Amino acid sequence: MSNNDRIIANPSLLQIGFSLFGMLFSLSVSYLIYNPEVESYEKGDYLAMWILISIFGIFALGCIYMLLSSKKVELTDEFLSIEYPLLLKTKKVSIDDIKKVTESNYNIKSSHDFSTIEVYNGRQIKIEFFELKKLTITSFEVTNYEILSQNLKNVTKSYFKLHTGNKSIKNFQGYGWLIFIIILTVGLLFSLIQKNIEH
Repeated sequence: MSNNDRIIANPSLLQIGFSLFGMLFSLSVSYLIYNPEVESYEKGDYLAMWILISIFGIFALGCIYMLLSSKKVELTDEFLSIEYPLLLKTKKVSIDDIKKVTESNYNIKSSHDFSTIEVYNGRQIKIEFFELKKLTITSFEVTNYEILSQNLKNVTKSYFKLHTGNKSIKNFQGYGWLIFIIILTVGLLFSLIQKNIEH
């Protein structure tokens, strides 16, 4: 089968980048917060330290989960394939097994000083199967989302035929935040290395 007969949406560098550097940042902050010199009788400080470490630890686990759930999607006239490369797992379903497809907005927001900052504003498509659980694919996690979603919205129609169109649509939204996190994480790691060398 040639590339003209299928649409491939690979894992997005945006999601992979946020996952990896979000995990590194959280672990680095947790390491900075941990202070073995806090005496057990200073219960307030000891408790606060472990609460903060737990919060950043949970965030790191969330980043690991996001990385492991990275998916590669392939769509043809006959089937939809969802591969999870890091889990060595692949699901392949017939187009006839798709019951319903809907699309909606997808947002990632962050809070700072009691205000909400929009990190990413995109789209998501939800696929409902006759036998399997629902599947959600977002523009944050895969490349070629636009052309993939355009075709998926038509798969339940009798006249469906794959239309590959322009598969080189690029979306650079969110990369500014990713660069900021990378710089922040690299700076944090550099300071940790320097601190350990000095000790």
